[in-house]
Amino acid sequence: MSTIQELTAKLSQTKEKTEKETLSKELLEQLRKQEFLWAAFCPATKHYFLAKEENQLTAYLFSEEQLCQDFVEEMHQRHINLSIMKNQEQHRVILFAELYRCGVTQVVIDSAENYYAVPLSQLIPIPDYSKIPLVQRPVLNPTVTGKMLLLSQDIRWGRADGNTELDLLQEIYHSPFLHPFKPAEGDEPEKAGVYEMPDGGSLFMIFTDMFSLKDANPKDYPAAKIVRFADLHKLLTENPDKAGIMINPGSGAPMLLDMQLLELTQKSAEGDLADVAVKSMNENSGKIIVTKPEVTPHDMITHITDYLKDKHFVKRIWLRTIRKEEDIRPHYLIIVDWYDEVTKEQKQLAQKEIAEVALPFARGLHIEYLAYQQEQGKAWIGSSEPFYAEEVPETETSETPETPEPAETPKETKPEPAKPKKKGFFGLFGKK
Repeated sequence: MSTIQELTAKLSQTKEKTEKETLSKELLEQLRKQEFLWAAFCPATKHYFLAKEENQLTAYLFSEEQLCQDFVEEMHQRHINLSIMKNQEQHRVILFAELYRCGVTQVVIDSAENYYAVPLSQLIPIPDYSKIPLVQRPVLNPTVTGKMLLLSQDIRWGRADGNTELDLLQEIYHSPFLHPFKPAEGDEPEKAGVYEMPDGGSLFMIFTDMFSLKDANPKDYPAAKIVRFADLHKLLTENPDKAGIMINPGSGAPMLLDMQLLELTQKSAEGDLADVAVKSMNENSGKIIVTKPEVTPHDMITHITDYLKDKHFVKRIWLRTIRKEEDIRPHYLIIVDWYDEVTKEQKQLAQKEIAEVALPFARGLHIEYLAYQQEQGKAWIGSSEPFYAEEVPETETSETPETPEPAETPKETKPEPAKPKKKGFFGLFGKK
């Protein structure tokens, strides 16, 4: 076991605040100084693999190569093709800086039995460019860069939906971009940066930051200026011969904006989407998968059981994991068999107090609750045994109703990869 895994294991087992702070500092220092880290990399976009977790744009790093390989194989089973990227200590700051440029706000270390979710801001100081003119900032708008990469990933794997694209379009509407140009010389007017397509057409090019601009190296356009949505709309309106505007041409995740998509961008930003129907490329999007935990969180179970010893409102509790098909990591699902006389207020208080004792040992996963009395609760316990069952005194006169045999959990089936629909720009929108 690596030092990082030893530290994450200790973190998951301690509740004492001072000790947790000490262990966290040690872990962060180890992440900065360990000789090698391994990252999940997306060849399709030529960037690190990203996912949305609890509204955080998340990247995945690993302290051991085998852990990264296991993650890559698991993602492959979900029709997400990744590779492994090795990072040396001397390049660690470059790695963290690149994650920041791509809009990452959270890093998950070792998505295995012992893992740790840490804000990127705890690994590197987030640079403050507020006093630097926009056009001179090396990182212009990491949020829009990250959302572009996320959408580009999902489109390639047939997992995108219209909500992801609408989210990006709203960001584009409010974000500045770099537009290369050739300054006017003598009688020659200023020339806007144009990208010539192989089929003979042409379009304007813009960039999310200085890094993307330098990678593209538009030699014919030595200068750059800041443009916003109104400037982009004007460019296409005054130049109908252009096919559109390309964001980050030459990168692994370019994006084409035509006039139709620009109009949708404005509607999205202004909330005028009455005639737009959001579609999904993933026919299994929203599918819920409930299973037994791969690794039993004994510490969490022990603390919940200790809490319930002097309480008398719960008959039994089961622990499962639940996730939507498109989620990377699951949540814990606690299914509770309540006594009939327990009030709604008592249930809410109990769930709050259970969360307080359980979350420090939940290894960064969210906890959800479901009543056994609900039909879905009975179905989702499957053949699993409750981890807690209140011992009823022998003098108890009332009989507990016989529990119906739980429905067997359907075997998990791996969905076939969905093919992108051709209708519309990304196949994600259509008229209602």
